Amino acid sequence: MKPFKLALFLCASLLSFDIAVSSPAAAWTQMPTGTAAVPPAGFLGFCAKHLQECLGKSPGPAVIELTSGRREALDAVQATINASLKPREDPAHVWDYSTDGTADCNKYALTKRRELIAQGFPRDTLLLATATTERGEGHLVLLVRTDHGDLILDNRVPHVVDWSALPYHWISVQSQESHVRWVSVLSQLITTADASTIIRPAAAQTR
Repeated sequence: MKPFKLALFLCASLLSFDIAVSSPAAAWTQMPTGTAAVPPAGFLGFCAKHLQECLGKSPGPAVIELTSGRREALDAVQATINASLKPREDPAHVWDYSTDGTADCNKYALTKRRELIAQGFPRDTLLLATATTERGEGHLVLLVRTDHGDLILDNRVPHVVDWSALPYHWISVQSQESHVRWVSVLSQLITTADASTIIRPAAAQTR
């Protein structure tokens, strides 16, 4: 192969490799899950306190149709709960609802889940998901399974976003078949650095 053609071939190969490794998952996708996972300790504590919220089974995986009205409801809950609760770290990482107007990531996620259930969203499409942030910290968010992919309501992000847009390492998520079961999240492609721009400045963040 001539030097010029060889250089073009190598350049194209490198570009292809970079795209394959660093591009986020395509939009409108479901989070890929694997085998059963041990439920987070905080979740077990929450269920001991709010047993009725952890009972129940689903006949199978379900998605909710993302109508314009439902999208508006998701956006409203995301904005309202993020604004109404003041971020505060909880050293004990207790999963529960806020009683004093402050919240860590666990309280934000649980409060959003409760509000959406109250608005008529099917419980089986509202799943808690654990992750490690780009700063290496444990994190909890609410995942909504829709026919437009899995959407995330996150206290570190102002808007509802696709799960693949966040610079997180996903660990586990609630099973749709049983509210008390959790499943592991399969390895994902490395998220692009650009995705971190949707995260609010560190000064405004909490777990």
